[in-house]
Amino acid sequence: MDWYIIDKDYVKYLHNYDNRVENIDYGEKTKPYIGIILKINDFNYYVPVSSAKPKHRNWKNSVDLFKIEDNSGLFGVLNINNMIPVSDEYLTKLKYSEIEKYRSFNSESEKINYIRLLTKELNIVDSNEDLILKNANKLYEIKNNFPESKISMRCCNFKLLENESKKYKK
Repeated sequence: MDWYIIDKDYVKYLHNYDNRVENIDYGEKTKPYIGIILKINDFNYYVPVSSAKPKHRNWKNSVDLFKIEDNSGLFGVLNINNMIPVSDEYLTKLKYSEIEKYRSFNSESEKINYIRLLTKELNIVDSNEDLILKNANKLYEIKNNFPESKISMRCCNFKLLENESKKYKK
């Protein structure tokens, strides 16, 4: 797997149709919106990664959340419930050599540490790819078959977003 950056205008467009789509307007180059791509129902789905927060420590992995952690700690989470459909033209594969296009750093060591974190997170995601894809597919089915369920209420409206994504033109 690889990390991807998604087009901000595309995400804002989808947010107009479903407020569960995350707000990614963090300002100029302060925090990139990074995620992985999964193939679900003939669509590429962008699954965003979020920084670890204190609340995540007590949460368990579930069908809609994957904790990126190892024996040394919790690094981030994949918000499977916030995955959105996206075509390749609105994605940019993240190259560490170009990370400064997407985020500002106060020092070279801060940049190096951030790249190390992303590398470590991606290695954990890679080693759990089958589980993450299985959970994403299961969540997709739950949302479509049981839209009023508790877990569905935490998810983006995948079918609506698929339809709207087909209409988007930059």
